[in-house]
Amino acid sequence: MSLSIQYISKNNEIGKVENKEDVPEHATFVWYDYDSFDDKEQLKKNHDFEHGRLEDEKIKNYRPAYFKNENYQLLICHVIDKKTFEAHAVNVCVMQDVIITFHNGSLEQFINIEEIIKDKNDDLEIDIALHILLNTIEQYFDIVHEIEDEVILFEERHVGDDKGKDITSEIYELKQRIFKVKRVIIPMEELVEKFKEQDDVLESERSEDILNKVDAKIDRQKLIIQFTEEMIDEIKDNYMSYNTYRMNKIINVLTIISAIFLPLTLITGVYGMNFENMPELSWNFGYFITLGIMLGISVSMIVFFKSKGWM
Repeated sequence: MSLSIQYISKNNEIGKVENKEDVPEHATFVWYDYDSFDDKEQLKKNHDFEHGRLEDEKIKNYRPAYFKNENYQLLICHVIDKKTFEAHAVNVCVMQDVIITFHNGSLEQFINIEEIIKDKNDDLEIDIALHILLNTIEQYFDIVHEIEDEVILFEERHVGDDKGKDITSEIYELKQRIFKVKRVIIPMEELVEKFKEQDDVLESERSEDILNKVDAKIDRQKLIIQFTEEMIDEIKDNYMSYNTYRMNKIINVLTIISAIFLPLTLITGVYGMNFENMPELSWNFGYFITLGIMLGISVSMIVFFKSKGWM
C-alpha cells in the first residue's frame, strides 16, 4: 500500500504517519493521499463514501467531474502524461476537516503539499482541492507550449525538404496530440462553472481567487491551442495548395503532349489501313513527305502553345 498521511495537530504542527490508526485523535485536519490505483480496496476499507464515482485505470471518463452531497464533495480532474498524452485521473474527496486524494504517482511532482496545509484556515479542505486543480491545470502549460513550439518549428524542419515529400502523417500526428489535450482541457470550463454555482463552497476570498486563477489559465491554454490549430490548418492548406498546383502542372504537360500526338496518331491511323486504292502508298517520297507533315504539325502546335503561355 502506498498511503501517506499528513495531519495538523491541535498545536498547529504538521505531522506524518503511514497508518490511519496512528492519526492522533486531537488532529484538527487530516490528509490521506493514496498514490496508486491499486490502493482502491484499502481506500474502501478506510473510508465510508460512495467509491463507485472514483475514476481509476479501469473506470475512465476523461472528463473532469464535481459531485456533492451532505457528507462530502468529490472533485475529479486529470493530469496529462507528457510522453503518451494520455489523461490520468486525480480524485479529490473533501470532508469536514479531512481530504482524501486517490491517483497514480506523486502529487508532490507538481504541488507543494506542506506549503498549503501549514497555512490552515476554516476553508482549508476546499482550498486544497482548488490548489490541486490549479496546479493540475498549471501542468498543462508544459504540454500546450511543447505542441506550440513543435508546430512553429514544423515549417523550418521541412524548409529544405523535397517539395513533393508527404507530410500528411506528421500533420495528422500533431492534430491527434492537440485532440488529446483538448479532450482534457476544454471540459475543465464546465467544472469551473459548476464550482462557481456553489455559493456555499466559495465562502472565502482565497478560494474565489484560486478559482479565478484556474479560469484565467484555462482561457490562456485555449488561446494557445486555438493558435496551434490555426497554424496547422495553414500548413495543411499550403501543402494542399502546392500539391494541387504541382498536379495541375503535370496534367497541363500531359495534356499538351496528348494534343501534339493526337493529329500524328490520326495520320498514322489513316495510312495504316492499307486499302488498295490509296495513291499515296505508291509515291516514291510518300514516307518522307508524311514525316515532314507530321514534324511540321508538331512544331506548329508547340509554337502555338508557347505563344499562349501554356508551356
